[in-house]
Amino acid sequence: MTIFRIIAVFAILAIASCTWVKPPPGGENIRLAEPAEVADCTRVGTTRASVRDRVAGVQRGPGKVAEEIERLARASALEMGADAMVPAGPVRDGAREFILYQCP
Repeated sequence: MTIFRIIAVFAILAIASCTWVKPPPGGENIRLAEPAEVADCTRVGTTRASVRDRVAGVQRGPGKVAEEIERLARASALEMGADAMVPAGPVRDGAREFILYQCP
C-alpha cells in the first residue's frame, strides 16, 4: 500500500508541473511591455486570462501558471488586433489582467 501512495504522490506532482496551454501561432509577435513603452500606442482593450493554479489539491509552480496565463493573453491580444500587452497587476489565484495596445 505504501508503494501505491508514493506512486500517486509522484503522479500528482508530475501532473501539477505540466504546461497545458500551447503558444498560439503568431503569439511570439505580441510583446510584453512596460507602461512607459506604450505611451505612444493606442489602447485596444483589456483581457483577463486564467488557468488552474492547483491540480488535485497541489499548488502548481508560479512560473508555469504565469507562463500559461501569458500565453492565453497573447492569444486574446491577437484576436483583438493588439501587438503589445501590459500587465495590469500581479497573478492572483491563477488569473491576471492585461491592457492591450496597438503600437506604431
